[in-house]
Amino acid sequence: MKQTLFSASLANGITLLGEHLPELESVAIAFHTPAGAIHDPVGRCGLASLSGEMCLRGAGDRTSRQIVEALEGAGIQWSQAVSTTHASVSGAMVSRRLPDALPLYADIIRRPRLAGEELEPARQMMLQNLAGTEDDPVHRTMLALRELHFPTPWGRPAEGVSADVEALAIDDIRRFVASHAQPQGTIIAIAGRIDWDDFVARIDRLFGDWQPGTPATVTTGPRGPRVAHVPHDSQQTHIAVAWSLPPYRSDESYEATAALGILGGGSSSRLFTEVRERRGLCYSVSSGYQTHRDFALALCYSGTTAARAQETLDVILAEIERLPGTITAEEVDRIKARAKSQLVMQQESSAARAGAAARQWYHLGTVRPLTDELARYDALSVESIERWLAAQPPKDLSIVSLGREPLEVPRALSA
Repeated sequence: MKQTLFSASLANGITLLGEHLPELESVAIAFHTPAGAIHDPVGRCGLASLSGEMCLRGAGDRTSRQIVEALEGAGIQWSQAVSTTHASVSGAMVSRRLPDALPLYADIIRRPRLAGEELEPARQMMLQNLAGTEDDPVHRTMLALRELHFPTPWGRPAEGVSADVEALAIDDIRRFVASHAQPQGTIIAIAGRIDWDDFVARIDRLFGDWQPGTPATVTTGPRGPRVAHVPHDSQQTHIAVAWSLPPYRSDESYEATAALGILGGGSSSRLFTEVRERRGLCYSVSSGYQTHRDFALALCYSGTTAARAQETLDVILAEIERLPGTITAEEVDRIKARAKSQLVMQQESSAARAGAAARQWYHLGTVRPLTDELARYDALSVESIERWLAAQPPKDLSIVSLGREPLEVPRALSA
């Protein structure tokens, strides 16, 4: 499949990425600034997320309501989010509306009002969202695991902590935005029916005079203990298991992803077959891959009843231990077919392509063509996955349970 990829850099450090998809009538654009949750000070967890929300509550000469009306009046399907590393705003639209959208986004990113009267409504919205997630045991389990396994501040919840959010003041927001919403490290990715030269010229007019500041640094601290239990009065128990893997920027991440897919990626996986289908131990079980730029983890999750939780954990650990040396050609073929299908179908979505380009640039410093990605999956084999597992078998596991009673973890794993 032929691709037309573009990249450019502005003098102030902004990276521009593009993919021309002439068969589409739409265009999607994503703006990522390096103002993520890793910059939340101690005792201010949620500052990045509240700052991101405040940037949409009035910008340039528009009020909060006028911003929303302008975006939706142009038919833009917009969204805003804050991750561990970035604050992001994005939108998808018919391609002819792009010139209308770009000045709106420039105001949101460069000229947010950060008005004091908007703080309390924004805070209450965040607190409502946090109350919802705190009632979600799966979410709580995953948060606990990430805080346990990743070193600080990489495991902090991007959505914040209620007590910290309640204490934030408008000056905290203004200082955070001034310090971290900067052109250096900002990525603007676009995909769809685009005129690249015209797009670059428009972005340069809107963002070219944005002055760079001093890049923020992140000090990585220690990780948590190996095993933790979160008390929760319920008939259910939620279990999460993790161990460290090479990050996405490593070529070995393809073998890691394939091995995890074989272990717990879908209804044909080993965990689904052994834990759920054959033994009937749980209602949900899976494994996956989560990555930062410098480190990543394998993550296994299961939701089960309290009575069957210990056996569920025991079988999951046994399947993890059994993985090296037992990979079959049929399993590898299924994983390759699924991964390649997902890559090809991603080409049909301008939003998916813009998001993928930004992620790859952040992790790799380049955007890989689809042919390169497909070739890497074609190169996977039983031998390559087994070589990787032999060199880096699952070890030093982190284990979190959420439920009434803690589970027994083999001493070799908790040491």
